[in-house]
Amino acid sequence: MTTNSLAPIVTLLQQRAAISSEWMNEVLRVWMRMYPGLVNEDELRRQADALLKELAKLFSEHSGETPPDIGANSALGEIARELSADRAKKGFKPADTAQYVIALKNVLTQHLVSTLNETPASLTLCLRAVDGVLDRLSLLTFEAFVETRERVIAQQSLSLVELSTPVILLWNNVLLLPLIGVIDTVRARQLTERLLESITKYEASVTLIDVTGVPVFDTSVAWHIMKTIDAAQLLGSRIVMTGISPEGAQTLTKLGISFANVISRATLRAGLAEALQLVGRRIESTGGVHK
Repeated sequence: MTTNSLAPIVTLLQQRAAISSEWMNEVLRVWMRMYPGLVNEDELRRQADALLKELAKLFSEHSGETPPDIGANSALGEIARELSADRAKKGFKPADTAQYVIALKNVLTQHLVSTLNETPASLTLCLRAVDGVLDRLSLLTFEAFVETRERVIAQQSLSLVELSTPVILLWNNVLLLPLIGVIDTVRARQLTERLLESITKYEASVTLIDVTGVPVFDTSVAWHIMKTIDAAQLLGSRIVMTGISPEGAQTLTKLGISFANVISRATLRAGLAEALQLVGRRIESTGGVHK
């Protein structure tokens, strides 16, 4: 049952149309300018109306003078998280999403001050309750925003990894793994996993590993590639390595690193010719491939 102390808040929130209009006008005035084409006004007003409805329900069911608590899994929390996640996916800034709740607090505060200016004690109690609830709501929206952005970044990072380490089916049973950029422990593990999955999927008997795009060929890079080669050979795929530069070859010789059981060719073209011979194909001078 609504307590007398918080009744003014409930009465105010029950005027959803007026409060929502005033609130959304303030929000849209900024968002429409900063994010043209990304704001669905109808959807935003629907979410605002649902949020005000849940706020009214929260205050009407609360007893006592302490501000009511909002659970992260409550209906109110879910609405806030839904809106915040949607904004994060569309590229909004965290501050702009937080401003959504702040704008609502400003509207409610102005109306409460106007209504309760002659009853300071009631005004103080209501403002404290509104501050407590909306501060918690603001925190929930920020948490949802951060979680969503982290997921988006993780998905984008995974997509970049997949693009940077493609495994290409060149011919029946022949794969190409072109390595480009820096190869560290994390990336080495990822490219190994992708290569092994592709060898199994395509039943590849020969795999070309081209290192032309690797800027530095040192002990660490060689060790990572050796591990990948060992794993591929365990699945029955022979390895042809191409693209080692003269400087890289000298470095590996000085370090005493050798790729046992690995065929090495200077260029990708020569490596492809070798790979096709291994699977019983040959390249004619005209460029055609024959049995």
